[in-house]
Amino acid sequence: MKNKPITTIDKLRAIPWVYGFSAGNMVFCLLTVFGPIFPLYLTGLGMPYTKIGFIVSLIPFCGLVSLVLSRWVTRVGPKRIFITFYSVRKLVVGLLLISPWIMARFGSTAVFYWVAGIIVLFALCRGIAEIGYLPWAQEFVPNRIRGKVDAINSLISGVVALLVALGASWIVKQVTGLTGYSLLIGVGVLVGLISVVLMGFVPGGRPMPVEQKETPFWEEMLGPIRDRNFQYYLGGVALFSLGIGFFSFLPIFLKNQIGLGSDKILLLDAVMRIGILSSSFLWGWSVDRFGGKPVQISGLIIMLLFPLILIFMPREQGGVLAWVMTAYVILGVGLQGYMAGANRYFFIRAVPPGNRNQSYYSLNYACLSLFSALGPLGAGCLLDMGRFLQIHHWGIVVDAFMILFASSTAVLIASAWMFHRMGNDGVVRTGEFLSMFIQGNPLLAFESMVRYRLARDEGHRISVTEQMGQTKNALSADDLLEALSDPSFNVRYEAIVSAAHMPPHSKLTEALIHILRRKEPDLSVVAGWALGRIGDRRAVPALREMLVSEYALLRSRSARSLANLGDTESVPLLLKAFKNELHDGIRVAYASALGVFKAEAALDDLIGLLHRLTEEPLRNEVALALARIIGGEHHYIRLWRATRSDFGTAGAQTIMDLKEKMFKQDFATSPVMALMDDCAQHLGGQDLDLAALAMCRLLDDLAPEPWGMTIHKLLRECARYLLEFKGERAEYMLLAFTALEAGIVAIRRRKSIRVEPR
Repeated sequence: MKNKPITTIDKLRAIPWVYGFSAGNMVFCLLTVFGPIFPLYLTGLGMPYTKIGFIVSLIPFCGLVSLVLSRWVTRVGPKRIFITFYSVRKLVVGLLLISPWIMARFGSTAVFYWVAGIIVLFALCRGIAEIGYLPWAQEFVPNRIRGKVDAINSLISGVVALLVALGASWIVKQVTGLTGYSLLIGVGVLVGLISVVLMGFVPGGRPMPVEQKETPFWEEMLGPIRDRNFQYYLGGVALFSLGIGFFSFLPIFLKNQIGLGSDKILLLDAVMRIGILSSSFLWGWSVDRFGGKPVQISGLIIMLLFPLILIFMPREQGGVLAWVMTAYVILGVGLQGYMAGANRYFFIRAVPPGNRNQSYYSLNYACLSLFSALGPLGAGCLLDMGRFLQIHHWGIVVDAFMILFASSTAVLIASAWMFHRMGNDGVVRTGEFLSMFIQGNPLLAFESMVRYRLARDEGHRISVTEQMGQTKNALSADDLLEALSDPSFNVRYEAIVSAAHMPPHSKLTEALIHILRRKEPDLSVVAGWALGRIGDRRAVPALREMLVSEYALLRSRSARSLANLGDTESVPLLLKAFKNELHDGIRVAYASALGVFKAEAALDDLIGLLHRLTEEPLRNEVALALARIIGGEHHYIRLWRATRSDFGTAGAQTIMDLKEKMFKQDFATSPVMALMDDCAQHLGGQDLDLAALAMCRLLDDLAPEPWGMTIHKLLRECARYLLEFKGERAEYMLLAFTALEAGIVAIRRRKSIRVEPR
C-alpha cells in the first residue's frame, strides 16, 4: 500500500487540508517575522535601520542551503522534511518572546545578537523545509486546476489575513508597547503549529531512491543553468526580489515619516488583503485560461504603481491616509496577479515537464533567497546613509525613502523586461492579455462568465450567450467556444451570432470554420456570415471552398463574406460561380460581391441578371452592384434615399443638377440640354413613363467619347431598358443618373490632371 500511486481523486480530497494549512500559516507569518509587526517590534527594541535590514535579510540568506541539501531531501522525503522543519521553525520563533527581558537585562547589543541568532535558526529550518515543499506542491496540486487552487487558497487566506489584521490592530491599540507585540507573536506561533499538523493529511512527498553513481554537484547544476528560458525566469525573480526589498521598511516609513499609528499601519495590511481578495478569482481564472506569463507580467505592471504613489503623494497627515489606502489596494491586486502567474509559470513552463532534476527547485529557491536577502539589506544601508537628506521641491519630499522607492521602481521595470523575454506558456501574449481589460466591456464579460456557469436551462444559456457578444471582449472567447458546441441548436446558433460581434480571435475563427464545413446548413450559413463580419482573413480558403457547396444558400453566403473580407483573388472564382449558377436568386449574391470588387468583366452578366429579376429588393441590390463597378455607390444610395417618397420631384432636381454640371464642363450640346429640360419637366409632373422615354432619347444622343467605355455601355443599356419598361423599373433611371454623375466626376478629374503644372 505504501507504493500505491496517488490518483487525482486523492489529490482533490486533500486540497481542503492545504487550504487549512495556508490559512494557519498566514496567521503565523503576519503575527511573527513576515508581517508589519516584526519591524515595529525591532524598532521598539531600539535597533537602527541597518541592523533591521540585516536581521530581515538573514531569513532569505539562509535559503542558500537549498543548493547543497536537495539530494538529501529527496532521499528522506519532501513531506517528512517539510513537516519536521516547519514545526521546529515555529518553536524557534517563540524564543523572540524573551527579547524584552534580554534587552532590559543585557542591553541593545545583546538583544541584537539574540534576535539574529533566533532568525538564523528560524531561516535554516525554513530553507530546509521549503526545499521539500516545492516538488511536493508540484505533485499534490493537479496542473489543470492550479490557478483555481491558488485563487481559492488566496481567497481563504486573504479573509483570514483580513481578520487577523483587524484583530491585531485592536490589540496593539489596547495593549501598547512590546507587550502587545509579544502577545501577537505568541498567538502566531500557536496557530502556526496547528497548521503544520494539517499538512500531514496531504498525500505525496515520499522518499525517492537516488542512484549510487551520483552526478557531481556542479554537473547537476549545469542543466538548469544552461536552460535559456530558466535563465530569464531566474533573472526576473532575482530583480523582483531585489526590487521589493523596501517592503520591510514600509511600516517604519509610515510611522516615522507619515506619522501613522501602529493600529493604522496594521489596518493598511488589511486594506492590502482587500485588493488580494477582490482580484484572486480573476487572476486564478486567468492563469488557467491564458497562462502564467501574461498574468505574472500584468500583476508586476500594476505593482509598479505602488512605489510611484508613495513618491508623489503628499506627506501631510490630513489627506495622506486615502493615498496610502489606495496604494495598498493596488499593491494587493498586483501582488496577487504576480504570485498567481509566477507560481503557474514555474511549475508548468520554467521547470520542463517531466523533469526529475531537483536542481531546478534548488536554484530557484537559492536565487530567490539570495536576492530577497540583498533587497532589505541594501534598503537598510541606503536609508541609514541618506538619513540626513531632506529636500522639499515642487511639493515632493526628496529623502532617503524617496530615493529607495525610485530605485525599486527601476529594478522592478528591469524585472518585467526579463520576464518578457521568457517563452510563452499559453496562447495569449502579454499585450493581448492586457488589451482585454480595455477592450469592449470587461465588466460585462466577467458578469457573463459567472452567469454562464450558473445558467440552469436553455433560455438562460441563450440569454447569457447573447450577452457575451455584447461584451466585445476576448475574455468571453472560451465560454463562447463552449457555447458553440452546446447540445442545444438554439444556443449554438446564438453563439455564432455573438462570435460575429467579437474582435478577431484565432480560436473563434477556427471553430466557425469548422462549423462552416460541417454538413449542418442552418448553422453553416450563419457561420459564413459571422466569418465575413469578423474580418479574419484566415477564413478565406474555407469560404472559397464553399462556393461549390451543394447548399445554394451557403454558396451565396460565402460569396458575400469573401467580399466583406476584400479577397480580390477570388474574383475569377466568383465569375465562374456566377455563370454556373442555376438560380438567379443566388446569382444576386455573386453580383453583389463582384460589385464590391468593381469587376468590370462582370458588367454584361449583371445587366442581364437585372433584366431578368422580378423582385424589387433583388433588383435594387444588383443595381447597386453595377453602381459600385462604375464607382458611383455613394451617388446611387443618395439618389435612392431621395427618391423613395417622391420619385418625380427628386428626379427632376437631380436632372437639373446634372444639366448644370454638364454645362460647366462644356461638353453638352443644345439638343442634349433640351432633352434634359424635357425629362425634368415630365418628372416634375409625375409622368414617369414620358420621363423614361425622354431619358432614353437623352442617353442615345450622348456622345460615347467623354464617358469611358464602361460608363457608356451602362448608359446605353439603361436607355434600352427604359424604352422597354418605361417608368415601371425605377432602378434604370437611378442607374442612369448615377452613371452620368460618375462620368462627370471622371471627366473633371481627367481635366484637372491635364492642367496640373509640371
